[in-house]
Amino acid sequence: MARFPVSLVETSSQGIVVFVSENNFSVADSAGKIIASTSESQANSDNVTKISGPSDVSSNPSDTTIRAASFSRDGQLFAICTADKGIMIYDTKTWTVQRQLKTEKRTNAICFDPQGAFLVTADKFGDSYRIPTVSEGPTEMLLGHVSILCSVDFSYGSPTYVLSCDRDEKLRVSKYPNAYNIEAFGLGHREFVTSVATAEFAPTVAVTGSGDGTVRLWRIATGELLQTIELAEYLRVYYENGKTLCGENTFHDRSAATERYGVLRVRAVEALGAFVVAVERIPALLVLPMAEDSGFGRPMVVDLEAVPTDVAALGDRMVVSFVPRVDQGALVTAIKRDGEGFGVDGGLARALAENVVTREAESVPEVQSIFVWGNKMFLERPQEENEDEDAE
Repeated sequence: MARFPVSLVETSSQGIVVFVSENNFSVADSAGKIIASTSESQANSDNVTKISGPSDVSSNPSDTTIRAASFSRDGQLFAICTADKGIMIYDTKTWTVQRQLKTEKRTNAICFDPQGAFLVTADKFGDSYRIPTVSEGPTEMLLGHVSILCSVDFSYGSPTYVLSCDRDEKLRVSKYPNAYNIEAFGLGHREFVTSVATAEFAPTVAVTGSGDGTVRLWRIATGELLQTIELAEYLRVYYENGKTLCGENTFHDRSAATERYGVLRVRAVEALGAFVVAVERIPALLVLPMAEDSGFGRPMVVDLEAVPTDVAALGDRMVVSFVPRVDQGALVTAIKRDGEGFGVDGGLARALAENVVTREAESVPEVQSIFVWGNKMFLERPQEENEDEDAE
């Protein structure tokens, strides 16, 4: 029997990991044991805290798919945003709701500011707001783009910058909290920018991933492009050996001869001094160690058993969720450093495979391509996609 995928993975500095699937999420400790869950079936287990999930508070549970999630830097808070414009902020000691509210527009991405005092949202109309996490204070406009916002993050060190990226190919660096002061733009991507990541081990730089088949390294304060990684150079082999297929003359792949590499996520792995990249449809991770602030070292490719949906760092390990298959038992796995390369962390991977369970499906659910929502040529999009966007 097939199962719905784990769509998002988030980890905290306290060594816990959250797995999101549809409108539920489960919390595991660093050994892979489930300790809290919004799912009734998992919360019925011994010593598992029942969390109030979005379906418990929404007036329309069928539309409460969790779209994004984030921990505060100290791990004390966790937040989700849902498809029905809901925001919920949790205290991670008790997994009780600290604050919940509705936004005016559908939120695409969220993150906490460095102090955890505010939750910053990024929405489909290009606006970013900040929400007080403890008090019932008002939501404040932070900044605006003229295109869909895809990802948002904060720099480390001082001064503090908020980094936002959008469907119109750019990275914006703004001072915080006075984000109307734009410090720099990172210009050079040729397609939508899906993910931005910063790291404490390299506080002067940021890494972005895009639908243009590149990962780029930027100097935060100036917007200077320091390095470009062409994903095809390292991942083309998956097309050549048949592990990744181009759809022939489909919307997702306009031509079978055109190989596309869309970055799903870029994450910092602090314990390894590296960034890790997950790419749509490619059953692998690309690990980019930092040689110094001005550049990457030798990229390393990590083979996976299936195509990833997300990746996050858990100490010196990487937790990966997969696009499900009928013949695939595990929905998630764990990767660790193994000599000069990387391999499966057998103990944690087995625990996660046993404990992380999602709802059964009659067939393998389709995971929508990021090239659908990332396509700016509106009239070329499938009709049902246009109708869905109009409805929002």
